[in-house]
Amino acid sequence: MLPAMSPGEHDRTVLPRRCPTCGEHFPLDYKVCPRHAVELVAVDSNSDDPYIGSTLAEKYHIEAVIGDGGMGRVYEAKHLRLPGRTVAVKILHRVLASDSEVVSRFRREAEIAGTIEHPNVVQIHDVDQTLDGTPFIVCERLVGEDLGQHLDRVGRIGVRETVHILRQAAAVLTVAHSRGVIHRDLKPTNLFLVGDPAQPTVKLIDFGIAKLHDPKASQTQTGMIMGTPAYMAPEQARGSKVDGRADLYALGAIAYRCVTGRPPFDHDDSAAALHAVLTSEPPRPRAIFRDLPEAFEMVLQRAMAREPAQRYATLEEFDAALAGFVAPTEAIAVRASSSLAARTATDIDELSAVARRARPEIAAYSGIGAAILIGGLADVLALIFSASSLAGGLAVVAAIGVAATPGYLYVRYLQREVWSNSPRAVAWARSLGAMVSAGGMVYAATFLGLRLLDLSLGSGDGPGGWGRIPPWVLALAAAGAVWHLRQNARSTREEAALSISVF
Repeated sequence: MLPAMSPGEHDRTVLPRRCPTCGEHFPLDYKVCPRHAVELVAVDSNSDDPYIGSTLAEKYHIEAVIGDGGMGRVYEAKHLRLPGRTVAVKILHRVLASDSEVVSRFRREAEIAGTIEHPNVVQIHDVDQTLDGTPFIVCERLVGEDLGQHLDRVGRIGVRETVHILRQAAAVLTVAHSRGVIHRDLKPTNLFLVGDPAQPTVKLIDFGIAKLHDPKASQTQTGMIMGTPAYMAPEQARGSKVDGRADLYALGAIAYRCVTGRPPFDHDDSAAALHAVLTSEPPRPRAIFRDLPEAFEMVLQRAMAREPAQRYATLEEFDAALAGFVAPTEAIAVRASSSLAARTATDIDELSAVARRARPEIAAYSGIGAAILIGGLADVLALIFSASSLAGGLAVVAAIGVAATPGYLYVRYLQREVWSNSPRAVAWARSLGAMVSAGGMVYAATFLGLRLLDLSLGSGDGPGGWGRIPPWVLALAAAGAVWHLRQNARSTREEAALSISVF
């Protein structure tokens, strides 16, 4: 039972500042007591906490504070009926206990976590309430540190360690998604590392804002933005309906933090981070850490694609993409079941080579395309200026002038939307290559066809004047048709797959 408490103690919330006059507790941003205008003092969590030393539900003896969260405080407790068992007890902040929605969400956290039987999820032992009606959750006591604390301490970690952690998280999330549960608040602090520091076991914690995914849910159920902006998928930041691909995006963002040493959107202000998620791309990972393998950057950026359809379709597919970055002889604690074969070292090398070639190919194909456009336009303008002795020079200058503004906008688009994103760069290079090839072949075929026709039926001097225009026009039409067909034939996600069976 809880020890007897005075009315003031009974009603107070365990918050980090206390008034020395009235004993009332306040949040950290309060400097003085609003009632007595005296300076607040810092709370000693053990001496000022009314739960320390008490027993809940006649079996959980509270011994120490482990940590604080937005919804509750977590304690270490001894199980009196099972000697030797230590548990963690999360008690809802009293100031929130009167909010029925918060209480419901707090209880749902336990219910959701309790339905997922997996070695990589924190185990829930009990759900109850204190004598004054404040709900609490009893779960396994984890010894270690969360990934956020680990990264704050070491800065960044390598690809192999990152993959080891992510694959375990993907495995438990695969089970959660199969039960219709979407976590919605994945971040480094919600991945707890226990066991061997060199090969830690991951425990997924905090299902406080998790939800059961209902594909038939109406639009009226959307609009509420919940989560951590730096790791939040764009559709979640917009308040739209989300599915498991929002968790997949968050795993990609966690990977970004692991291998670069900084979050994708590094803003102290939550509103600024939320705006960045909605409007911009994070810096290219290899621009921050140059030694990051191109293939891993491809996997990371595809997981973090802004549009859900451009990401991996499932966590099993994402897990298969990660598997190739683990040495074949290295033991993996958990493998998500998948029909996709794990990547081999050759596959990784091939993917890296494709990513490395993408940007030079974009530059080359863009240059060839620009030459075709300007050359054809100059040919047309030369016919218009044919009465002038400066027809050729005027035509070239005019063609360059006409193409200057679209060319500038095209380069700007590449810089902002394509160049820093490897999957998009590969898809763009493939599309440009197909367009230039189609245009070149149609131009050559049309020109040779007209030449053959002239040799057979004409003077044999070759097409002159306006006869030079049809090959150019048909080449442009062919390039446009190829672009249109490619956009309709496959999604950008399939383009990012590079047509490699293991990607």
